[in-house]
Amino acid sequence: MRNFRRASIQSQILILATFLVVLVSVVATAMEPYIYGRHDRGFQNGLFAARAEMVAEQFAQTSSEQDEVAVLKRAAALGVEVEKLSLDRPLAGKRQMVSPRELVARINTMLADNIFAAFHRFAIGQSHPDVLTVGIDDKRALVFQLPVFPSYVWFVPAAASGFLKIVIPLVLLAYFSSWLITEPLRHFAAAAKRASMEGSWEQPFEPDGASEIRSLAESLNVMSNRIRSMAEDRTRMLSGVGHDLRTPLTRLRMRAERSGEPELRSLMLADIATLSFMIDECLAFFKDASTAEADRKVDISSLLQTIATDFSDMGIDVSFTGPRRLAFICKPQALTRAITNLVDNASRYAKQVEIDLQESDDGGIKISVGDNGPGLTDEAKAKVLEPFFKVDKSRQIGAKGGSGLGLGLPIAKGIVTKAHNGQLTLLDRKPTGLVVVIDLPAPQGIQPGGSPSIPSSH
Repeated sequence: MRNFRRASIQSQILILATFLVVLVSVVATAMEPYIYGRHDRGFQNGLFAARAEMVAEQFAQTSSEQDEVAVLKRAAALGVEVEKLSLDRPLAGKRQMVSPRELVARINTMLADNIFAAFHRFAIGQSHPDVLTVGIDDKRALVFQLPVFPSYVWFVPAAASGFLKIVIPLVLLAYFSSWLITEPLRHFAAAAKRASMEGSWEQPFEPDGASEIRSLAESLNVMSNRIRSMAEDRTRMLSGVGHDLRTPLTRLRMRAERSGEPELRSLMLADIATLSFMIDECLAFFKDASTAEADRKVDISSLLQTIATDFSDMGIDVSFTGPRRLAFICKPQALTRAITNLVDNASRYAKQVEIDLQESDDGGIKISVGDNGPGLTDEAKAKVLEPFFKVDKSRQIGAKGGSGLGLGLPIAKGIVTKAHNGQLTLLDRKPTGLVVVIDLPAPQGIQPGGSPSIPSSH
């Protein structure tokens, strides 16, 4: 069985089709006598024609009415319905009379049928039996009632035989062939989804199934290894560049602090802080630590309240609205970083920032970070989530520095979409401002139903 599953798809289908043909042939050969049995139509028609011919010959040899009655009784015992007809009676309702020599041929012709006529009679039912008048001599004739051969004993066995020989093999072949092909592909899809959610690309595809599927799995594993290696080399290179840049920046900061001109010293320290912030933000974007963090159950309300408190301690007006307690499974450090980036980005262009938490009906959560700043145009909303996009080059960087490269929102989006399989949306806030809405799906094991929403602020 293992060798069969590891064969090529073409070989699997060929072997399966051959096996099914052999199996169906054996079953059909064994079951056909039971399906048809003694209800073979051709045999029954031929037997009736032979018996009718024998009855006509015996009746022609009779010389008395007693002999005629005896012949008719023997015919009835054989299942042949026949009656004597005197030629001095009218032939109303009777077909044209035939001679005994034409009896067998005429019976075969009248009883001849095909599958379409049989299906027609099977659908509407059989009408009255046909009769055949056979002239014995100048004064006597016999009227045979042709047998009503039930359609179901011909049509049903033929249909059952066709179903057994054609329909069932095709269904089995289609089912097993599709299973052999789609089962490894379903494993592929599950592995790809698991790898994208967990961020682990270390041999995600198991080389199992047909040879074509195994070859594809090996190719994808090689590709994922190369991508992981390139990403690690990029991160390692950027970390080295960042480390090398911090050394001269430290020397510049020390020299600037010894400057005797306060205004020049302030400008130089601001530029040095900007460069340091740019390095840290770029490294944070290229090295996403959220994928390595494990999911765990936390109080999401307490997490957001802590973020609001920390910014309030720095003199930034940040408030929180939401339930007092709400358990949720997430990557807390990564989510804290995402919300912090959003609040920090909003605080540069707004005086007030609001964090709102709501529980969805399906057990998920919705986090909104709104501000009263100038907001964004529709065109800017479509580009602001792209790395290194600057909304307004004329804006001055705030007290915390800020690179102006627009990495805060892309980092937050990556944490929401990749690490939590959620969605991040930018909306307008009335009358002015911007609202960043984060929708996180319901985690397994947490039932919906949180505490009532009670506003609180810091």
